[in-house]
Amino acid sequence: MIYKTILLTAIFLAGQLVIPSYAQSAPEQLAPQESPFEHGYNDVKFLDAYFGYPNQKIEVQPGDQNVPFTILFSNVGTEDIAGIKGLMSLPAGFSGATPLVNGLIEADNSQTATSGSSFTLTFYVNLDKSINIHDYAGTIELTYSRVRENGVHQSFYDFNFKVTGKSLLNLRAENPFIQPESNNQVTVQVLNNGTGTVNNLDITVSPLSNATSNVSNLQNVVIDQHHWHIGNVEPNTVKSFSFNVFVPPNLSGQTLHMPLTLVYFDGQGNQVTDQKTVDLIIGTASLNFNIKLSTPSSISMGVMQNLTLGLQNLSPSDISNVAVTVTPSSSDFRILDDPRWYIQEIKPLGGTFLNIPVFADQNIANQAIDFNVNIQYTKDGSTVMEQQNFATYIRPVIDVSVYGVQSQIIAGQTNIIGNVLNEGNLKGQFAIVTIDAVEGSTIKEATQYIGDIDTDAPTPFNVPVQSTTGQLSGDQKVLVTLTYKDTLLQPHTLTQVDTVSFGKPAPTSSVDVSQLQLVILVAIAAGIGGIVFKIKKKPKEPLEKKVQETS
Repeated sequence: MIYKTILLTAIFLAGQLVIPSYAQSAPEQLAPQESPFEHGYNDVKFLDAYFGYPNQKIEVQPGDQNVPFTILFSNVGTEDIAGIKGLMSLPAGFSGATPLVNGLIEADNSQTATSGSSFTLTFYVNLDKSINIHDYAGTIELTYSRVRENGVHQSFYDFNFKVTGKSLLNLRAENPFIQPESNNQVTVQVLNNGTGTVNNLDITVSPLSNATSNVSNLQNVVIDQHHWHIGNVEPNTVKSFSFNVFVPPNLSGQTLHMPLTLVYFDGQGNQVTDQKTVDLIIGTASLNFNIKLSTPSSISMGVMQNLTLGLQNLSPSDISNVAVTVTPSSSDFRILDDPRWYIQEIKPLGGTFLNIPVFADQNIANQAIDFNVNIQYTKDGSTVMEQQNFATYIRPVIDVSVYGVQSQIIAGQTNIIGNVLNEGNLKGQFAIVTIDAVEGSTIKEATQYIGDIDTDAPTPFNVPVQSTTGQLSGDQKVLVTLTYKDTLLQPHTLTQVDTVSFGKPAPTSSVDVSQLQLVILVAIAAGIGGIVFKIKKKPKEPLEKKVQETS
């Protein structure tokens, strides 16, 4: 009996141990978690918003007017929709060509959007000049009706769009003059004069089969490279590529037209293909002349100046009675003197210069002008005649000055302000103003980029400055340096020293205390003086009257 009781107790205890462990090992039944995705469905889904027409994105920049702005939707519902209208709200700086109340912009789509198809709304927008080139956000209210149903449905969508800026590419040879019968290294500059970035630029020499005979004369010209990867070209920047070109002698005296194909992506991601031509001016072939000409690479436009023509005697004999005649190829380039010059003698291996007064009209700006030079002289008792020619580039004039340099507090910061005036006929590019200290001035060096220097109005600058001693005061001399580039991207520098007044220094605490003490002493002295003055002014009683009153 006792054994049965012990056996039953052991079985009971074992069951108590097994059942809880089994219960714990059984998987817990958890409620399904909430899905992270939203399951709300609408009839219309927003797809994209961009400047341009449907399937045609375009670049825009601040100041553009009446620009198309397209919003792309998709009808994801089961019913066709019609009567589609949109009211769009854009941030400050954007307005509609025909704005509604509260600055909203309206557009509609008269077509029916079938189920599963996409449709667009095109608005027309004005961009203010004050906006920047970056991303913006907008909101649109969309109203529509379902076909075979009554009522109007309304939806709101927030979207982002971007103002890309416009890219503007130009190509030109750094030095357009090359020589025949020689291997010339040519450097071509790629200039982005726009406000948008050019992305992933590739340049190739166009096949001659695609270029007409009037455009290109590259036959028998040897170019060692035909493809260049430039990459990105930021606004107002310049990149360059180089190659070697060999020109046969039969092209001497001509202009070589080199067609190039440009492929890049604009700010909207569109692939753009463009054609440009770079002109190279080929010099004359060597004919064993006794006189070598040295000519200027460029002449300024619109000003009277001297064209310096050098003549060097390459022969071992004297040449005498030298007569030189210079004739320009363009009537817009005038020689302001008799175009004939006489030189009595040029020694062997010696040389001389002719200063020819000339004037280049604005009609031939940024062009190359050819000159025919006829030379007649006597050498070793014989008369010799040579016919040579040369070309020079006509570039506009940049005439800048800096004025109005002074100090001014702007937003709590001390600035040196001034104006740059361009009295020439061409704007300067990539201008930078630098402020330096001179003659013990305590100003730290500071720089500001001011961009282009236009000819129609002064270009202001304001350079924030600081002192090496912690405070700017009194009259201090500063060195103002202006650097800029011309159309050939040649750098120019203008410097001047100006005296700038920063006002009187603030008084220190010790000076304030001494001044206060001085005021107190002056007040005490004034009080004492007043009391003494009153005592002296008080009338005295006559002596005789006092005696009578006593008696």
